[in-house]
Amino acid sequence: MKSDLIHFFGTTGSKELFFNKIRLSGGLYLDIDDTKLIIDPGPGTFYPYINHYEKELDGIILSHVHIDHSNDLNLFVELMTDGGENKKGTLLLPNQALEDRVLQPYLAGFPEKLEVIKPKNQYQIKNIEITTSIEHRHGVENYGFTIKTKNHLIGLVTDTGYFPELLDSYSKCEILIINVPYYKQNKPKPKHLDITNVEEFIQEI
Repeated sequence: MKSDLIHFFGTTGSKELFFNKIRLSGGLYLDIDDTKLIIDPGPGTFYPYINHYEKELDGIILSHVHIDHSNDLNLFVELMTDGGENKKGTLLLPNQALEDRVLQPYLAGFPEKLEVIKPKNQYQIKNIEITTSIEHRHGVENYGFTIKTKNHLIGLVTDTGYFPELLDSYSKCEILIINVPYYKQNKPKPKHLDITNVEEFIQEI
């Protein structure tokens, strides 16, 4: 029996971390319930992916437009659709990615489905149900996700400043993946989580 897989190609969360060579930045690859997804393909995701796995993908998900999450997006759309030769797969992304041309306009018609994210909405990518969170507080349009599979409910908490209402979007998750670039931060308007915020997340959920 094939095991469920989540592969971290790097850690996203703060551009300072990869600009200063502290961590690699890259997205997530999920292969669960015969469904293959790439989430937030930041810099350095594409080449490790094609060296590890077949090119088959069922979907690509983008939480927000920042380059540490979106740099390799267009490459993956080309890969998933054989350069537009085969109209297949689902692309789920915020409207800002279209408005700001983070997704190259010529690629918009390549996937079988292009879904624009709305908060607290459900989407189906093959055998996996994706539910978007309320909008995060990160300075750009940004969402996290819950990923419902046959055996799991996985929460992916992407970049955000902390606010109590955030917890409601992830309250039933049994697995949490949280972007946490800081041990402790003292910025007046934080755009990321720190360890104290994560402790509250865990206590509440």
